[in-house]
Amino acid sequence: MVLRCFVNSMVNPVVVLMFLDSMRASFCGFFSQRSSRPMERLKVKWQHWHRGVCHLLVFFLLGIIIGFTPYFSVDVSKNFGLKHKAFSFEDDLTAGNAHHDSGKNEVSLAKLSAYKHNESLGKVAAMEWTGEPSYIPSSTEDTTLVDRKLLIIVTPTYPRAFQTYYLNRLAYTLRNVPSPLLWIVVEMSPQSAEAAKTLRETGVMFRHLVCKQNMTNIKDGHVYQRNAALAHIEKHHLDGIVYFADDDRVYSTYLFEQMREIRRFGTWPVAMLSQSKNKVILEGPICNGTEVIGWHSDQIKKISKRFSLDISGFAFNSTILWDPKRWRRPTIEPIRLYDTVKGLLETTLVEQLVEDESQMQGLPSNCSKIMVWHAHMEALEIFYSPGWLMLKDMVVAIPLP
Repeated sequence: MVLRCFVNSMVNPVVVLMFLDSMRASFCGFFSQRSSRPMERLKVKWQHWHRGVCHLLVFFLLGIIIGFTPYFSVDVSKNFGLKHKAFSFEDDLTAGNAHHDSGKNEVSLAKLSAYKHNESLGKVAAMEWTGEPSYIPSSTEDTTLVDRKLLIIVTPTYPRAFQTYYLNRLAYTLRNVPSPLLWIVVEMSPQSAEAAKTLRETGVMFRHLVCKQNMTNIKDGHVYQRNAALAHIEKHHLDGIVYFADDDRVYSTYLFEQMREIRRFGTWPVAMLSQSKNKVILEGPICNGTEVIGWHSDQIKKISKRFSLDISGFAFNSTILWDPKRWRRPTIEPIRLYDTVKGLLETTLVEQLVEDESQMQGLPSNCSKIMVWHAHMEALEIFYSPGWLMLKDMVVAIPLP
């Protein structure tokens, strides 16, 4: 019984704790009497070591945090919806690319668009128009955004000795015109490879069309080629200023600047060198400011016209072709050129565009500048090798010794 009580008392945790506490007190009393001074010294040393270890751990953790900082990125603008111009590299990159495109990428983009327009010869480039026109910024264009009208330049051409020269000369002029500008070049079927190659290398945004009208002489196809361009503009609802720029004429860049001032119909005088090349003839309007009050008459042809002007002496708003309600046209029939009577080609077209001189706009003020020249400098009878390739070996005139 006594033994059981002793075991129960030992198993009881309270008793055990009291026993251990009494033992600790006895041991501490024993050792404190003999070694009180060494314990105090050990306590002081431990305090110094404890402080040093704490400092070491703090700086060690701080070094780890700093070391791993580059592997983490915090996007403040993304997490908090904040974006300031001073920290926006995307805006700078976009603006830089837009400015850089006006120089380095001008030719490459134009070539890319040209290949899209001319993937196969003999087919019309059927690129749909989607809103704002895509264009190549000119090297002379300002970096500031300016709202300019689209210029739609229509050029009929045909394979001949001077074709490449004329197209390159006109392309050089168009490249110096501030964008947007679209050059529509029309050939009679089939499409020539030389013209397609020349257009791809010009750096001007263009569309190469083909007129499939059957004709015995392609030189007389300018009427049908211009009508093909008008149909293309009407079909795709191109919004801009339409101008017929033949490739054998010389143009001032100031002319294209003035075109953007046209509201409905604009006209100006054209200087032509006579066939004998000993006289200059003016054909076009006589103006008081921008008001048309008369016409310079072509007295050599001696043809009575309602409007005496050259095909390169006027331009008009393209919406007249496909939006008759806006301009209150009396008829909805398509506007086309009709060469029924020789010499009346221009006036019959203008009569479909305007009713009288009150709807015209003379450019520039007082029509005081000549901006277009027709020089008749091409030799009619000249040998032309298609593709500029010599199919046979040249005859040796002077043999080598």
